[in-house]
Amino acid sequence: MKVSRFQNNIDIHNKNTLEPNFKGNPVIGLATYLDERVMLGKAVLDIAAFEAPQIIMANNNDERRERFNKSLFGFSLGYLSPLVTLPLTNRLAMKHIAKLTKNFVAKDSNLIQLSNKYLVNKEETKKGVELLSQKLKMDYKPLLDKVGGDYEVLRKKLINAKNSVLAFDLLFTSASIGCVGFFNNWQTKRKTKQDGFSAEFSMADKDTVEKRAESFKKKEPLRKAMWLGILAGLTASPLLLKKGLTSQQSTKFNNYIKKIAHRFDYTDGIFMSRLILFLGTLGVQSGIILASRNNTELKDTTTRSTVSTIAFFGGDILIGSVLGRLSDKYLKTDLMKKDIEKSFINKLIPPMKRLRNLSPRDKKIGAALYWINLAMLSACTGFGVPYLINKMIKHDVNKDVQDQKINNTVNFQTTATKPVRMEDFIKTNKLVD
Repeated sequence: MKVSRFQNNIDIHNKNTLEPNFKGNPVIGLATYLDERVMLGKAVLDIAAFEAPQIIMANNNDERRERFNKSLFGFSLGYLSPLVTLPLTNRLAMKHIAKLTKNFVAKDSNLIQLSNKYLVNKEETKKGVELLSQKLKMDYKPLLDKVGGDYEVLRKKLINAKNSVLAFDLLFTSASIGCVGFFNNWQTKRKTKQDGFSAEFSMADKDTVEKRAESFKKKEPLRKAMWLGILAGLTASPLLLKKGLTSQQSTKFNNYIKKIAHRFDYTDGIFMSRLILFLGTLGVQSGIILASRNNTELKDTTTRSTVSTIAFFGGDILIGSVLGRLSDKYLKTDLMKKDIEKSFINKLIPPMKRLRNLSPRDKKIGAALYWINLAMLSACTGFGVPYLINKMIKHDVNKDVQDQKINNTVNFQTTATKPVRMEDFIKTNKLVD
């Protein structure tokens, strides 16, 4: 059977695929575990390739503190809170949105884990419920009795519950982490009494830094309104998924939504797909970019955000694909997927197999390539990009400083050579009343 590269990683038939296996070599076990869990993999990538190196490469303590705040917000709210909030919102949605469970702690709430690919019609829903019952060893007959055994009613209730969780998660993640830019601005202003870009504090005097931020300060309310608009759009986006899944009309849009619906799954109710992470990242990065205090910081945040997004949502896949193909050719491994749909992206960047599906020898090589991939991204995006950005910041500041010196010289020369009337001279020097 041909499968998409984005198909849900966890096989619903195999309950053991969720369990980590660190027996033998723990380095291989950790790589295999992270390879299955996109969100945790992104956390490791962020630490090693973006956050830690960029904190080290900061120009001064104020900028370093701001970058540390960004990391703290990101990891505490982006990676740790979902371990609590997602199971919580899953249960709330099953009780108050779907109205299928009465007891908040009931294990029946796990029915929300049913993949969207089983919610395209009632026949698939029936099949999915049976498979999930076998996987989790649970009887969902009481929930079916509440809808009179009608799988169509159950399907729509689950769609409402899952999309409510998705909408909340997109809003919470984007808003809570994305506000770090505005929070940093407030904290730095309170601490230093300056509105300018913190990276410039060690490069120019206070007046120059403040002057460079004047125009952006006036437009801050507009930038905040733009970010709120983006958050509203992200929060409402699950309505499109709901429309495509519930509509009975066979339109191109509805058929496309049904085809990609599984990309919005939360694996095991907690870990998510790259597509959901991408939408959340869009909200987060837009908040950080729009909080910029001058044109230079705007270029800084846009560049860093773009590079980190490309690196995670394409860079690691591209490097992994290249390394995997080289390994298959020269080391005679079997790392690349052969049985996959012939889409444009799959032809351009053939995907690798999951590490857990490889032979013992290939798994060792695949795990080594996983860590090499991470090291390459860290070197390029963690140290290379900040190095170039710091040079850009210094260039912008020095240019403004030089322009200011030139303007001051011109003004002085103009004032010095301008003819002075006798009346003005006398008044200026107070020679007469």
